Amino acid sequence: MKRIKIVITGQSNVGKSSMMNYLCNSYVSSVSKKPQTTRVNIYKSIVCDNVDLSIYDTPGVSVFDRSLLSVLMQKSFLHPLDKVDVLMIMLNGSNKMSEMDKSIIESAEMMKKKIIIVLNKTDLLVENDLIRIINELKKFYSHPIFSISIKTENGIAKLIDYIKALAKEPNDKTDIKKDSDINKIFVQEIIRGSINDLTYGEVPYDCAVLTDRVIIKKNLIKIYSTIYVEKANQKKIMIGESGTHIKHIGTNARCHLEDIFSKKIYLDLTVKIKKNWKNNYNFLKTLGYIS
Repeated sequence: MKRIKIVITGQSNVGKSSMMNYLCNSYVSSVSKKPQTTRVNIYKSIVCDNVDLSIYDTPGVSVFDRSLLSVLMQKSFLHPLDKVDVLMIMLNGSNKMSEMDKSIIESAEMMKKKIIIVLNKTDLLVENDLIRIINELKKFYSHPIFSISIKTENGIAKLIDYIKALAKEPNDKTDIKKDSDINKIFVQEIIRGSINDLTYGEVPYDCAVLTDRVIIKKNLIKIYSTIYVEKANQKKIMIGESGTHIKHIGTNARCHLEDIFSKKIYLDLTVKIKKNWKNNYNFLKTLGYIS
């Protein structure tokens, strides 16, 4: 079976997680308009038309604070580059390429990686503006440029066909990675995605999820996770009156996890306070943000 490994990167809120979810045909990576929605490199492998497609979704490279967590996020988006065949850099069709985008492309060029430039959200552009943006990019880059809209699905089929055409037979057939194991960090990000969707203000930015234990049975997966917040009032918000909010978060996350793993999920969530966790090196390592 042919295979290809891709990393999806770019600025925050350009549609990286939406692209990954579309390619995987399921909720794999958290989608939100809020910055820092994705904090770690999310990995997923699927088979599409007899092509083994491995995808990494990276944190948005524009982060808003100076915590140790944000520093780690800024560095982590380049980590998968040495593992992949193709860099897909996504741009918001209405914005110009940033200096950070340019540096990402330069890094990939130095590593001799195949590069694809993807303009997303083109449904928000008039045709003349789209043509102008593409022509500007062509002045500086010879890499393939695809204009798409994940919302309307326009242009995506052509992009996927191009990706599949780049796939090759693996040199080492034992190197093909399977998704049979439950990745705790992956589970943590799915739960945190539900928190992002259902909480507001500073709460989603100040929370972390640690999956303490996973028990896999034939028809059931039991997951025990702890949600950490920085302040007492955030804990109250997270739990809600009579536990209604934490139940809502748990139900939302459980539905996503059942869809991903095709098994019944028992999800146990606990909320604890851990002050200044974003600058706690050992805790960030426990969370999987430091390798």
